[in-house]
Amino acid sequence: MTVDHLERAFAFLRRGDVRGTAERPSRFGVAVLTPELPLRYDSNLLYVDRPLATPEELGAEADRIFSEAGLRHRAILFRDAEDGERAAAGLPGWQAERHVVMVQLREPEPVETEGVAELGHEGVRAARERMISSYEWGTPTVAAQLLDYKPLLERWVSVRSFGALEDGVVVSYADLYAGGDEAQIEDVATLPEHRGRGHAKAVVSRAAEEARASGAGFVFLVADAEDWPQELYRRLGFDIVGQYVKLLRRGE
Repeated sequence: MTVDHLERAFAFLRRGDVRGTAERPSRFGVAVLTPELPLRYDSNLLYVDRPLATPEELGAEADRIFSEAGLRHRAILFRDAEDGERAAAGLPGWQAERHVVMVQLREPEPVETEGVAELGHEGVRAARERMISSYEWGTPTVAAQLLDYKPLLERWVSVRSFGALEDGVVVSYADLYAGGDEAQIEDVATLPEHRGRGHAKAVVSRAAEEARASGAGFVFLVADAEDWPQELYRRLGFDIVGQYVKLLRRGE
């Protein structure tokens, strides 16, 4: 684990992607809240960056904070992955999500990006809505709130959206969040029937190129620790510098 890289990535995440319009102190860290978008869990979570007492105490603290905020779900992000694993073992009924933080530290393999265009948030909105609706949890209301976070995010960092097109239709997309010397590539997806054609590689490559061109010396992304896209990102020069754990209990 490269501590400096990981700390830098987390600092940027807290500036943008893991941020809300309100925060409340907790003895375990800080409650990030966004009352106007209650279904975006990354904007409504307990961010834990202090030593734990017991998983039971942490669960009780989450229940208190989320109940007071009128939220039905529970979400906890552990800055320290080992703390997250200990809590996961002691909080039955919670879903554990494991993520790796990857930084572009090497030269990427050459990728053709001619078919990728910068389209803006509205330009990729239809593809995003379709992708979200393919998930079990992807209701129209959830999709609307996830999409409505993009304009809110622009209060804190710049947001650019890139899409790969086939016959004029967006089939793959990625966002670039940037501020100062840091940039994050986020929200990468390809519609299922268009996978296996190099689209994800192209949109990520284009976003990274634009990040470098705009002056970012530090480019990173977050990937599912248990899924294959991290192998694609390795081919594009990204290496794992650390990981974190989220625990989730969805509202009924």
